[in-house]
Amino acid sequence: GSKGVAGGKTNDQDISGSFKFSNTILPQHVTATAQQLLPTSVLRNLYDKLYEKRKAAALEVEQIVKSLAGAGDLHRVHALLSLLVRDYALSPLSNHRKGGLIGLAAATVGLVGNFKVFLPLIIPPVLRSFDDTDSRVRYYACEALYNMAKVARDDFASFFNDVFDALCKLSADMDPNVQNAAHLLDKLVKDIVTESPHFDLEEFITLLRQRLQVSNPYVRQFLVSWIAVLDSVPDIDMLEYLPEFLEGLLSMLSDPNRDIRQQADAALGDFLGEVKQIQRTAESANASSLDDDIAVPFDVSRVLKILVERAHHSDEFTQLTALAWLHDFVRLFGIQLLPYFEHLLDAVLPCLSHANLKMSQVAESTNKVLLQLDTSAGMFNPNATIRVIKKHLEVCTKVSVPPSPAPTPERREDYLSRTGPGSTMAESNQGELGNSHAHAYGGERTWLEALRWLSVLLDRNHDEVLSMLDELLPLLFSATADGSETVVLKALEVEASIAKGMPEFQRLVAALLDRFRGEKGTQLLHSRGSLVIRRLCSLLGSEKVFMTVSTLLVREQDLPFASSMVQALNLILLTAPELKQPRDSLKNVYNMLHFHSPDSANASSNQQQQDQRFGELFESLYRSFSHSCCAVLSLCLHAGAYAHACHVLDCLGNQLEMTTHQLLELDRLVQLIESPMFTGMRLKLLEPAKHPALCKCLYGILTLLPQSKAFDTLNGRLRSIPPDTLVRLNELIVSTDPLHAQHKSKGGAVFKTSKSKSKTDDHAYHQDIIHFDRLLHVFYTCQQKHIRFQNN
Repeated sequence: GSKGVAGGKTNDQDISGSFKFSNTILPQHVTATAQQLLPTSVLRNLYDKLYEKRKAAALEVEQIVKSLAGAGDLHRVHALLSLLVRDYALSPLSNHRKGGLIGLAAATVGLVGNFKVFLPLIIPPVLRSFDDTDSRVRYYACEALYNMAKVARDDFASFFNDVFDALCKLSADMDPNVQNAAHLLDKLVKDIVTESPHFDLEEFITLLRQRLQVSNPYVRQFLVSWIAVLDSVPDIDMLEYLPEFLEGLLSMLSDPNRDIRQQADAALGDFLGEVKQIQRTAESANASSLDDDIAVPFDVSRVLKILVERAHHSDEFTQLTALAWLHDFVRLFGIQLLPYFEHLLDAVLPCLSHANLKMSQVAESTNKVLLQLDTSAGMFNPNATIRVIKKHLEVCTKVSVPPSPAPTPERREDYLSRTGPGSTMAESNQGELGNSHAHAYGGERTWLEALRWLSVLLDRNHDEVLSMLDELLPLLFSATADGSETVVLKALEVEASIAKGMPEFQRLVAALLDRFRGEKGTQLLHSRGSLVIRRLCSLLGSEKVFMTVSTLLVREQDLPFASSMVQALNLILLTAPELKQPRDSLKNVYNMLHFHSPDSANASSNQQQQDQRFGELFESLYRSFSHSCCAVLSLCLHAGAYAHACHVLDCLGNQLEMTTHQLLELDRLVQLIESPMFTGMRLKLLEPAKHPALCKCLYGILTLLPQSKAFDTLNGRLRSIPPDTLVRLNELIVSTDPLHAQHKSKGGAVFKTSKSKSKTDDHAYHQDIIHFDRLLHVFYTCQQKHIRFQNN
C-alpha cells in the first residue's frame, strides 16, 4: 500500500476493509508515482497560458482517473488528486492554479461514483480559490465547482454550508464575468439543494442570519433569492424560522437599490400570505380568529418584537410594511396578542399622525381592531398600557404648538353639537372643525387616540387609571391648554370620566382652576376658559360644576385671580347654551320672591324644596361672585332680586370707597344689560309700577357711572320710563317690596338682620331661603378686601 502523512502510513483502510481516504493532501514523495501516470505533456499543458491546451490536458486527466477508478485503484487516484491540489491548485503561480482547477474538475468527472470519498479533498482548494486575487482564477474556480456539482449532485449537498458562504462572497465580486459564473453556479446549487434529502435547514438558517447583516446590494439580492427559493419548496417550512430572517428582510426595505426593496417586499408578502393561509385554514375548521388560538410554526413574540421595533423606523417603507404586518397579526391572532398589547399600542399611536396617508390609514385600522379586543383577560397588563399612553401624551405635549385664537361661536356651537354625549370622536373628526386642525398640530391624531384609549381604560380598568392620576392629570391639563380644539374637547371628556366620583371631581375642578393662574393661565382663561368650563358643564352638570367652582373661589386668597375667574364665570353663566338650566333656576328666584309664600297654594312641599334648591344655587354663586360687583349685580338682575341689587348699589355708593376698577366693572355691566340675555328684564321697564326696584337699580347704576359712553347708553334706555312713575318710585317700592322698606328703616345698616315681629310671613319665608342680609355682608367684606389690595 501507499504511505500516508503520519509516520509514512495512511489510514486508507478501515477495519471493515472498505476504503476511507482522509482529506489530507499526500506528501510529495508519496505522490511521485502519480507523475508517472500523467504524461509530461499533460503536466506541462495544465499550466499553459492557452485555455485550449489546459482543457485538452484536463480531458486526459479525466480519462486516466476514470480508468483508475474503474479498476478500483483508489490509492493512485488519491495520489493523483493530491498532486493536482498541491502542485497546481495551491501553487503560487496563477497559470498553475488555473490548470489545477480545471484538472480537479475533470478528475471529479472521472471518479465514476466515488465522489463521497474524494470530494473532501477536492472541494476545499476550489473554495479557497474564490478568494484569489486573480479574477480569472476565481472564474475558473466557479467553472470547476459547477462541473463538480453537476456530476456529484447529492454528495455535493453535504458541502452546502461552505459553498453557500463562498457564493455569498462571490455575489459581490467586482468582476462581471465572475459574477455571471457565480450566478450559474448558484442556480445549480439551488437545484441540487431543493432536491436533496440531506439538506440541513437549521445550519443554513444560522448562516443566513449572519449574512443578512451585510449591506452589499449584490449579497442582499443573493440572500433574498435563496430565501424565496427555499420557501417555494413544499418539503421545506421556512415559516418556522421566520424570526431568524424577518429583521434582515425588513432592513432591506430601506436599501437604496429599488430592485432589492422590491425583492424583499415580495418575499415578505409571500410569508405574510402563508400566515394568512393558516388563518383561513383555521376558519374553515370553524375556529374564530379573535376568540380561538391559531397555531403557527414560529415564535409569535419574537416576530412581534421585531415588527414593533421596525414600526418606529425612520424609513417610511420599512415602517409601513411593519405596521401592515402588525395590522394583519392583530386581526389574525386577536386576544392571543394581549400579553404584547402595550407594545402594539406603542407602535400604532405615533403612526396615526404620520404625514403619509397610507401609513395613518393602516394605523387607524389597526387601532380600531385593538379597540375591539376583549382586554378583560388576565393576560392584559393595564398598568403597562397606561404607561405607554402616558409616554405618548408627554410626547404630544412637547411637540404641541400654542393654541390658536378661540374659534367663532358659530363653529364652536356646531362642534359641540356634534360631540354631544351620543357621538364618538371618530364621527366628530369627520366634521369641518376636526379637519381644519388635522395638520396644524404635531401628532394631533396620536394625541386624540391616546386620550381616547385613556377614556376606554377608565371604563375597563378604572382603579388602575386612578392609581396613576397624579401623573396623568398634568398631561390632561396640558392637552386642555395646548392642544387643538378637538384635543381640548377629548381631554375634557377624559377629565369628566375621571371626575365621576366626588373626591376626584373636587380634585379635578381644583386642579383645573390652578391652570388658570399666572400669566399663562390668564391667557388660557381668555382663549380657552369658556370652552373648557362649558364642556365640563355639559359633561358633568352645569349646576354641580358652578357650585363647586364657587365654593373654591370663596376661599381663594389670590384676589385678582378670583376676580378674573368670577367675571369669566359670570359671562359664561349668562351666555352659554350649556348653562341654560342654572339660568332657568335663577329666574325662578324672581317667581319665589314675588309670587310664592308659605300660605299660598303654590307653596306646596315640592315647591318649597324647589325654592330651597334655587335659593342654594343663588347663594352659592353670590358668595363667589362677590369678588366682582358687576358679577353680583348681573346675578341679581338675572334672578329678579331687584331690591337686593339696590342694596348692593347703596353699599357701593355709601359704605365702600369706589375705585376705578369698580367703575370699569359697572361699564361692563351696562354692556351686559344691553345684551340679548337681559331682553326680558328690559321688557319689565314697560311696567315700572310693577317693577319699581328694577327702575331704581338701573338709575342707581346710572348715578354711580361717570359721564361716559356707558352712561349715555343707559341714560337713553331709562328715558323711556314715564316721568310720573319716577316721582312715585320710592312709594311704589315700599308698596311692592316691604323688605326694601325694612332695610331702609335701619338707616341703611347692612350688617344686622332684623328680628322684628313686624316681618310678614312671606318675607320670613324668603329670608329663610335666601339670607339677603348675610349675602350683603359677604359682598361688603369681599369688596373691602379688594379695595385694600388695590390701595396697597
